[in-house]
Amino acid sequence: MTDLKRRVIVIEDDEILLESYEYYINSFEGYVLKGLYRNVNDALKDFKNTYPNIILSDISMPGMSGVEGVKRFKQLDDSVRIILISVHDDINYVLDSIKNKVDGYLTKPINKDSLKQALLSVEYGGVPLTGDISKLIVEMLRNEKQEIFSKNDIFSEREVEILELFTKGFTYKSIADTLFISHSTVNFHIQNIYSKLDVNNKSDALVKLKLHRA
Repeated sequence: MTDLKRRVIVIEDDEILLESYEYYINSFEGYVLKGLYRNVNDALKDFKNTYPNIILSDISMPGMSGVEGVKRFKQLDDSVRIILISVHDDINYVLDSIKNKVDGYLTKPINKDSLKQALLSVEYGGVPLTGDISKLIVEMLRNEKQEIFSKNDIFSEREVEILELFTKGFTYKSIADTLFISHSTVNFHIQNIYSKLDVNNKSDALVKLKLHRA
């Protein structure tokens, strides 16, 4: 039943990486690879045929960049989820991508497990970020740049909802009941929040949130 699977396309000008992503995605249950492209323009031209749910795109591409591609794809379908993949870990690249409504930002190299986690994250409404990017965001908080943090939506809308309840002392069950989502979905988002705050438990997360909101 292919029509029940999440449709994915990949845009990458490195042939070896393109083959790796092809192998990974074809091995994931619940996903179907609809297209492989060496540039953004070809993917845009073929969009009506592939109609992807998720797009993986390198940021530095010949011709149109991955960041510019985000804007163009969102104009065609605002619901499409786009994850940019890059060698750049500069916060300016990250913020520029987020301003253009990207749904995730990963830095190379990407392995099978991290790619699968990213795909799952965007499906649940999360914003997948690799560890180095999360650290940049935490450092930005440490430097008291919360206004940049909030304006660029580092946390997804769902994560913000959960954070608000989380900081008020709601349990996982009460969060799930309040937001009408499953306990496992709450747990998934909480783990993403921990990763972005660079913490491992609730008490550390609450301390860090309190420090940076003071």
